[in-house]
Amino acid sequence: MTKRGAFYLIGILIALVFGGWFLYEEYWKYRVKEGAKALGYELNDEEITYWVNRIRSYNRLDGFDEDIDEFVKQDKISPPPKNEFLFIGSSSIRLWKSLEEDMKPLKVINRGFGGAHTKHINRHKNKIVFAYEPKAIVFFCGTNDINGWNSPEDVFSEFEIFYSSIKESLPNTMVFAISIQPSPSRFDQRPRQLKWNDAVRALAMKEKSLVFIDVSPPMLSEDRKPRPELYTDDLLHMNERGYAIWAKMVRETLKKYFPEDFL
Repeated sequence: MTKRGAFYLIGILIALVFGGWFLYEEYWKYRVKEGAKALGYELNDEEITYWVNRIRSYNRLDGFDEDIDEFVKQDKISPPPKNEFLFIGSSSIRLWKSLEEDMKPLKVINRGFGGAHTKHINRHKNKIVFAYEPKAIVFFCGTNDINGWNSPEDVFSEFEIFYSSIKESLPNTMVFAISIQPSPSRFDQRPRQLKWNDAVRALAMKEKSLVFIDVSPPMLSEDRKPRPELYTDDLLHMNERGYAIWAKMVRETLKKYFPEDFL
């Protein structure tokens, strides 16, 4: 190849790289704009750019590696016992400060990390699931996935991957999936959240080792709207009254399947 031809080739490659990057940027902007429009919002260019960057950070597979490394460090210092009850998911699990007290006399392991998507749990399940060989897993995740413009079908597929891996690697472990609750700040996303809830509920009806815990009914008012008194000021995360509902329903469900552990 001549020197001139080499320059042409390099120029073409550079154009392809930058052209691909431009198309990728435009794709995300279009996706955010149309997604917002479907929910009844009109976003300006600045708002679109903000959401594109935010969604990208949420959707990065390695976005929570530091959180997982911290769990691994904790486990080396104080290894959790095997065959206990693992609570895993996003910030609603992480912020459940009364979890140990609420589930007594069960021994629980809290492995919630804020902002988590189901695919992040799948990415790290060897470290924060299989390592503990839990008797049961209480799972709450999916609301951030949907908020990150992922379709309910894609989010459910990630859950299926998670559940299938548990069946294969931990065949004696039961999975208890908590429904996506109706939080006021994300109530506009409720139709998509309900699609995920319905898909997991249907799967649980066919699987002996999967139980669906629908926490939504007591968190709705008579007019089927979220009860703001159950949430903190951000209207996304629950306060003590919200967690009291979760504690009662999760505890009653676990007691039904593991009565001997509550003696």
